[in-house]
Amino acid sequence: MCAECGVGLVPMHSLPPSAERDPDDLEPPTLPEDEQLPWSDFGRGRGLLLALCVLGLCAFFTPWVEVIRPELSLRSGFDLARGRAGWLWGGAAAYFVLIPFVLTRRTIARMRGVRLVTIMLASLTALEVAMLLFLPPRGRGPMPVAIEWRWGVYLSFAVSALATFAATRFGGSLPHLATAPTARSVPPPQRRPDGETIH
Repeated sequence: MCAECGVGLVPMHSLPPSAERDPDDLEPPTLPEDEQLPWSDFGRGRGLLLALCVLGLCAFFTPWVEVIRPELSLRSGFDLARGRAGWLWGGAAAYFVLIPFVLTRRTIARMRGVRLVTIMLASLTALEVAMLLFLPPRGRGPMPVAIEWRWGVYLSFAVSALATFAATRFGGSLPHLATAPTARSVPPPQRRPDGETIH
């Protein structure tokens, strides 16, 4: 309590910032979409995309096609990529890139910012499988080729399609901002014992 004016005194560190303080001296608040998430947070499509990438890589080694003529053999996507369909490596490489790509995006803003790239990488296997199904391999020379597609090629297409859909939702929607606080009410002026008003 001030001996001269009778106003209660409080420590300086408990007072709010001055209204005349330079706004540049204040640190801007961190927006919710810029807050870093823990590594173990698999929400907002991170966990789903990672699981689909691993499943897509496994499907690359499953039976894709059964060759009936000229010789009987069962071939996976990996076997086809090592042969004449070398362009099939693109989808497998895209999954390898997506895994660390998704893991290192730990803010909502960064996840949403790479959606387009994520969609392109996730859809690569589906595009390759579609090309393979519509343009099947043909025999060269007098030897005819007869093939039958196996479950692995359809699984690979489905996983890639699901990963593409998940990539369109990667990061989710922007979180709602909290309502701005209302201005604090100004306390009424106090009066000294002698009747003088203190502002």
